[in-house]
Amino acid sequence: MAKTSAVVLGAILVIVGIWGLFSNTAVGFVAADYLSSIIHIIVGLVLLLVASKPSVGMALKTVGIIYVIFAILGFVQGDTVLFGAFVTDMTTNVFYLIVGLVIAILGFSSKNAGVSAPQM
Repeated sequence: MAKTSAVVLGAILVIVGIWGLFSNTAVGFVAADYLSSIIHIIVGLVLLLVASKPSVGMALKTVGIIYVIFAILGFVQGDTVLFGAFVTDMTTNVFYLIVGLVIAILGFSSKNAGVSAPQM
């Protein structure tokens, strides 16, 4: 399930990132700027690359936690996050929180949520 989740989420993030490069919003309602679009593309590509690796669960957990932290920073800091590097709003923060929680839960619930021990 972790592999499928990483492939689907990775593809979605790449598409959303590309969409954000050509629009002020990603998916029609989430604020997007050039930097956040590039980051979505990079994160999506990373998920696609690790989908077949034993550490896919760890990658999902890490990405999910980063998105949750980003959402919390958005709630605390307001319209800009990380000293104005990213544009955000309440809808975007809620979206990142939900996406982050879903990704993290998928990572924590996967059989290979951690780095696998060597097989003998």
